[in-house]
Amino acid sequence: MHQTMIVSSDRSMARQGDVIQVATPLDAIVQLETPELVSRVVLTGSFATNRELATFLTDSYPTVEIECEG
Repeated sequence: MHQTMIVSSDRSMARQGDVIQVATPLDAIVQLETPELVSRVVLTGSFATNRELATFLTDSYPTVEIECEG
């Protein structure tokens, strides 16, 4: 199952259908370590402007689509 993961400190974005919401970059990495679980990551809020995080995720998980929103 391929899901979208949203990285956001806003907990109102709880899991809905094929969407997983995590609150920290470390939580995102834990989810990404499960093979073939997540195919897309959306960084929101302050995470969306964190270029180092986006670059790290892109380099470390080349098969996962990384988006910055907001």
